[in-house]
Amino acid sequence: MRIALVWWGVSVLFPPSMRQVTMGGGNAQKSAIARAKNAKNAPSGGNSTLKTKDKDMTYQCKVCKQTFMCTAAIELLIQHIDNKHKGKPYEDCFEYTYVAAPNTATVYQGPHRAHIAFGTESKKGFPKDQDIEEFDTKEEAYEYIKEKVEYINDDESITYVDTD
Repeated sequence: MRIALVWWGVSVLFPPSMRQVTMGGGNAQKSAIARAKNAKNAPSGGNSTLKTKDKDMTYQCKVCKQTFMCTAAIELLIQHIDNKHKGKPYEDCFEYTYVAAPNTATVYQGPHRAHIAFGTESKKGFPKDQDIEEFDTKEEAYEYIKEKVEYINDDESITYVDTD
């Protein structure tokens, strides 16, 4: 079968070998092209979240090595101590983190106390404009405040708030 094309009065015949019959760009074809294009740009290595989960597990019990998410409230950690290690103090099971707030020249023992003082929720974090940071040791928190606030030179000028 031959197909003829008439254009401005000129007739051209196309043999079957020159004809190419294709469907016209439906959604399935568009999806297949997009999938192939994205597969080339996608990072290899899969979508594993195991590495990020390890980073999120920041609290670890010193006694039984159970880990807790970084957003865990202090009440949950105390409940763990009461249920699993009855009679042990908090310090025997978990390390305190110290929160330094340069704008008030205050160091808080544990983020829970600092969130209460600032009226924020632990999931939302501290106000970004106040340079509040968390530290592993009390000394690091004190040094941070001395570095940020020009007129503070000694530890006596810094207020310390513990959890009791």
